[in-house]
Amino acid sequence: MAAQADIVRLLKEAAADMKRDAKGAVAKLEAAYALVRDGGSPDDIALVAEELARGWARRKSSARSLHHARTATKLAPAQKTSWTTLAKTCELIASRTPEDTKGRRARALYRAAAKGFEKASSLTSDREDKHWLLELARDAARQAKPPKA
Repeated sequence: MAAQADIVRLLKEAAADMKRDAKGAVAKLEAAYALVRDGGSPDDIALVAEELARGWARRKSSARSLHHARTATKLAPAQKTSWTTLAKTCELIASRTPEDTKGRRARALYRAAAKGFEKASSLTSDREDKHWLLELARDAARQAKPPKA
């Protein structure tokens, strides 16, 4: 029970610190991740992994951000939030990737984002949310197309 309280406290502190001290917030999230991996449920681990994905994206660490976003989808494949986190992470990293040197990588990330948004839309019953997610998927798929010569 004490570990659960520590995890909640670390998550709240990290959320409060994220905008002004991303490095410190990620350190708190890493500590929460270590605690939750020891005795948490897969849904709890996925929740902390999603937060870590967002934190590492803010710190501009693409590989770690994608790793944690993908971990969240593996641990909680039926949660819409896991898939939207993965899709948004892919989209953010793709938008930061230079088109002139790494265009194929950016397009692959946009394709992954489109699939993530489609999966998230299949997991929601709210019509407006579903429509919005499908629109995001279409936009990402459009970005994934190679440029016309």
